Amino acid sequence: MLKSVKHIKQKVWIPFFTLKWMMIFLLLSMVIFSSCDSEPSDTGSGTWVKPSIDYKGKYRKGHYRKKVNTKKDAGMSRARSKYYYDTRGKYRNKKK
Repeated sequence: MLKSVKHIKQKVWIPFFTLKWMMIFLLLSMVIFSSCDSEPSDTGSGTWVKPSIDYKGKYRKGHYRKKVNTKKDAGMSRARSKYYYDTRGKYRNKKK
């Protein structure tokens, strides 16, 4: 009878290497799933401009407006470009 009691109390154990790989898999899956968001991030894409209808009744598609560079050289380049298109550019309003 003593032998049968020992047999019943015997525990089932998982080998250490299997347990180790299961822990590694669980940690990796937690890292991967925690880094995924269900919402799209807009950190680098700028702001969303909603679709609208202009004064003539035409539909204007929605789009992302890029962020503006705030460096000093970028500002000077924008000013130079604006000056060119205001004075000599293809799209300038010609005086009649």
